[in-house]
Amino acid sequence: MRSLAILALVLGVLAGVSSPCAAQSETAGSQPHSVSVAKQAAPERLAPPQADVAVAAPTPAPHPAAAPVTVPVQVYATIPQPMTHPMTTTPIELQAAPEPQAAFASAEKLLDWVTNYRKHPNASRVPAAVHAMLDFGLFGDEDKEWFCIGFIAGVLGTNPKDGPGLIPRMFPMPDKEQAVIIRAIAYSGRPDWRDLLEKNSARMPLRRPLIDDFLQGKRPTLMELPLVDGGSSGIYALWGYYVATGQHEPVVRIMQALQWSRRKDDNSFSFKKIFTGWGHDPSAVEKITTGGTAKWTLASYAERDRELLELYRAEVPRQPEAIATPLKDVIAAAEAFESEAVRKDQFGAIEDAQKAQMTNEAGMTKGATAGSIAIATGCVAATALGQPEIAIPCVIGGALYTGAVKLAH
Repeated sequence: MRSLAILALVLGVLAGVSSPCAAQSETAGSQPHSVSVAKQAAPERLAPPQADVAVAAPTPAPHPAAAPVTVPVQVYATIPQPMTHPMTTTPIELQAAPEPQAAFASAEKLLDWVTNYRKHPNASRVPAAVHAMLDFGLFGDEDKEWFCIGFIAGVLGTNPKDGPGLIPRMFPMPDKEQAVIIRAIAYSGRPDWRDLLEKNSARMPLRRPLIDDFLQGKRPTLMELPLVDGGSSGIYALWGYYVATGQHEPVVRIMQALQWSRRKDDNSFSFKKIFTGWGHDPSAVEKITTGGTAKWTLASYAERDRELLELYRAEVPRQPEAIATPLKDVIAAAEAFESEAVRKDQFGAIEDAQKAQMTNEAGMTKGATAGSIAIATGCVAATALGQPEIAIPCVIGGALYTGAVKLAH
């Protein structure tokens, strides 16, 4: 019995020993997992900043990711707007609206283009030139305005197909200056000029009276314009037509005014015979002014345009003596490049006429003054010849030459 008790005790002891071992073995079996976790957790506690960066890196990632997405969206939403406007408006302004201004950035460039138009005709540029004429104030002086009228008329008259399409592009135009377009159409010499006037009349409602005057024949066309009544303005319009077309008809018309100019070796040109022979003609000063302007411009143009000399020589035998004699003077002056002498001579004639007029007709001082100013605007004619020393200051300064006295220097 005692042996059995001892054996039972031993078995119990053995059982107790085996159970802790088994528990320890299980603990030992799971120890690698708990140890590995402990090893991962330990660095987290020992170095929280590193652990936070390492672990939190995926979490803050959306914030940096969202920032680049948000910022570019804001940047690209704003940049295209200022870039879109230049892309859509600047090219249009540079190529459509400012393009004429680029071509005619100054009065000199405009006048140079007009002067050389016959050599390089480009009717499509004429509407832009018309607006530039307005901008540079050429329509503000009567004689400059008429030179422009003649030029525009010449372009319209020599472009039978394209001419009608140029007219609408000359608008908008201030009501007062619309007379330039009306006269240019009427003076163009086109067979359909009346139709063109009527067709464009809706654009000029306030100028209906002037339009009707032309349509009803109350106002003459350019080639029918009496130079006595038209004066120097008519001469400048004829020169403008010639500059645009090179046609001889307007030049031959200008020659008709030579009969009122001072003639070479005419010592009797004291104007006594003028005022007595014409019965104190109130238009005497106007005629002398027109004749002087014609003679000076004929000589000036021929200095630059030598082809005109051939026309002058051909016309001498065809014209009456009253025109042929001063025309010979013009030829001689142009051949010797002495148009300046003609200018001074004609200015002296106008001064003499003014003195005689004021002496015999005390109330005609206003008309005398008007006559003196008329020849002064010869700077316009000189401009078309490329004489900047005379013409350009007149344009830039806005009628810098305010009277014939300026031409005396």
